[in-house]
Amino acid sequence: MLRQDAFAALAREADCHFDYVFIAPPQYKELWKRALLALDGRPDWLAEDAWVIVQIHPVEYQALELQNLSEFDQRRYGSVLFVFYARR
Repeated sequence: MLRQDAFAALAREADCHFDYVFIAPPQYKELWKRALLALDGRPDWLAEDAWVIVQIHPVEYQALELQNLSEFDQRRYGSVLFVFYARR
């Protein structure tokens, strides 16, 4: 577990690989997109078969063009949307 600013951690070289990354920032501030794009730019933080799971409100969803991740599923539970990504 890392106890620091996530964006600062993603800016440095990876010293470990994660199987799952859960992105659930404050809603309506587009921080989920910033985090997902940062992680997409640093796939060395992810294990080969890693999943990235984003939790947002459905109105926040936007399809993103990613280089190293691809969306493979969405699940909606009431006012919560989970979007699943995997490494390409």
